[in-house]
Amino acid sequence: MRAGQGARLSSLSMLSRLSDFPRMEAVYVGTVRSPVSRGTITSMSLPHLPRGYRSITADDIPGEKDLSSYGASIPVLAYGRVKYRGQPIALIVGPERRKVSEAISLSQVRVDEETAEYSFETPESSRVLQSRRFDSGDVDAALSSAVHVIEGEYRVGPQDHYYPEPQGSAAAFDYDKLVIYSSTQWPFHVRAAVAATLGVRPDELIVRTTLLGPHLDGKLWYPSLLACHAGLAAVLCGRPALLLLSREEDFLYTTKRAPTTASYRAGLDADGRLLALDAAIMVNMGSDAPFADTLTDRALNAAAGAYSCPNVRIVTRAVATDLPPMGAFTGLGAGPVTFAVERLAEDCAAAMDIDPSEWRSINIAGRGDKTLGAALKRATPYQSLSSRLLAASDYPRKRSSYELIRKRRADPSSAPGFGIGLAFGSQMPAGDFGHAGSEAPTIELTLSKDSTLTIRTSTLPCSEKAIDILKRSAAQSLGIQVEAVMLESTGTDNAPDTGPCALSRNISIVSHLVSAACEGLRTKRFREALPITVRKSQRARSRRAAPESPLDNSAWGGAVVELELDHVDGYPMVRGIWLAAKAGRILSSDEARRTLEHDAVVALGLCMGETLDLSKGPAGVEDLRRYRLSRIKDAPPVYVEFIDDDTDPKGIGELAYTLVPPAFANALTQALDASWNTLPTGLIGQEGWRT
Repeated sequence: MRAGQGARLSSLSMLSRLSDFPRMEAVYVGTVRSPVSRGTITSMSLPHLPRGYRSITADDIPGEKDLSSYGASIPVLAYGRVKYRGQPIALIVGPERRKVSEAISLSQVRVDEETAEYSFETPESSRVLQSRRFDSGDVDAALSSAVHVIEGEYRVGPQDHYYPEPQGSAAAFDYDKLVIYSSTQWPFHVRAAVAATLGVRPDELIVRTTLLGPHLDGKLWYPSLLACHAGLAAVLCGRPALLLLSREEDFLYTTKRAPTTASYRAGLDADGRLLALDAAIMVNMGSDAPFADTLTDRALNAAAGAYSCPNVRIVTRAVATDLPPMGAFTGLGAGPVTFAVERLAEDCAAAMDIDPSEWRSINIAGRGDKTLGAALKRATPYQSLSSRLLAASDYPRKRSSYELIRKRRADPSSAPGFGIGLAFGSQMPAGDFGHAGSEAPTIELTLSKDSTLTIRTSTLPCSEKAIDILKRSAAQSLGIQVEAVMLESTGTDNAPDTGPCALSRNISIVSHLVSAACEGLRTKRFREALPITVRKSQRARSRRAAPESPLDNSAWGGAVVELELDHVDGYPMVRGIWLAAKAGRILSSDEARRTLEHDAVVALGLCMGETLDLSKGPAGVEDLRRYRLSRIKDAPPVYVEFIDDDTDPKGIGELAYTLVPPAFANALTQALDASWNTLPTGLIGQEGWRT
């Protein structure tokens, strides 16, 4: 881009929040959206705009009209057809936010509406975006010979990420570079998307990240779409541009956790051992969302949980519907499936009339297990984790007591109940997620003449404490003071592409690359003149390498949740949450403990009040008003333990979100004396909710 093409903003290097973007010379960007869920655009009428204002449609895009990402093609601005209500069709840009909003309200989009599809459980083949299948043994024969066949359908609904600041983007020129400000987990993804939309080279753009906050992996690709809108406005208007969604827009139109339905059949022998496992998992992706392949892969790998079974059939499908794009949530598809398999484990134990911890113990996968194909290199650490967890929570005594109460209640629907639930599972490694083509996650370290170490990575940890841990690890490795270690502010102009900040990659990949780079610096330190720069990359696993079990190199954990039902309305009151984890070498036990304590409380909120029903169509304003976030005063006590492990550090950022929900549902099932196979619970406590 030519110098002087737009307003310059050389004094602005980093924003903590998009709402802090300077407004003096900026134009505001508003969005004209589709009024219906599906159809052909027949006409669009925009109001007369005063001087200094303009509209932008797909015809004004100088480059690619579609954002391509991980197998999906998303229109930057809809043209020809619309696929969901609220899909961006045009932008209105101008210096006063009020007038921009008025122009949007006066705009009319006419669409030849078609019948929309919102269901995903039994789709026609044309709506299946991705499909994965795994077979081993003879499932049908094993089911026919089983002593017990347990069936269940388990559902996890959509949920909003509800960011501290609604999503948005800003753009401004700094001499000959267009600088994009975005709250994104993946700065280089934003850069590639905006460059393609504007028809320029990627090196003509700089992407700087604003404060991410708790993102729950919801800011992987959608910020790129908003950045394209802000970049278009800045280039076509020649002025800094700010696009900041309202809370209502963010709730209605940005990505949600993909709803998932998992249907299981399990065959057991007389001792309760798994003989067969037949699973069909359907994921609602909304309108052509990216990462359908990642969600189906990780769902398939999580479908057998931590259990051993000789005969397995697993089918996972990602389905397109006429809802706003769904997509990533913490775990990228593994969490809802772990919920399903841990509820199934409880149902199997109930059918055998044995303690759920005992059923897990006799079915847990050991070293060499080949349930998912390749043999496990290490035994699943259920015994060591459960012994610590059950003792800390007093699970055996409490469960026996609550079972006696449950069996003696004459009318379970009216009497208060008590429950305690157990769940066990893993946080699988990130694998090759984030490797695109020949690219590889890369970091760069420079040791200067004054022994200052500079770490450059495009994905910084989300907390100051986590950054401090990374600094201390590097300082200890090189024998220098922590104060001498610096992490440069994230930007695509001064950092290599480290890939997405997701799946705990800062712990499992970035920290490993920093350690490897420090080793390289130690080797060169007294042989070469300072400054010395070392770059380290993690290459994708070779396809010719020996296969590995998807559970190898996982972090493992267990959770126990104890609750009672309120005497008046039956609302669950959680008495306590216990978590135990084995996740390699813990770099900071205090920070890891705080992380799991925080995540457990948030995960509990996701179980109970954050209900969103999209089965009959997209969300409305009333859904936002009903969406109930958990309150700090409702947080129960949380107890965390770690089991020592000298292996490489592994991520724990998903464990609480993966394990607390099934433990909660298992406890609720005991308290209700009825299976509870759907999360979030939503209607609990309201009149008639038990029916």
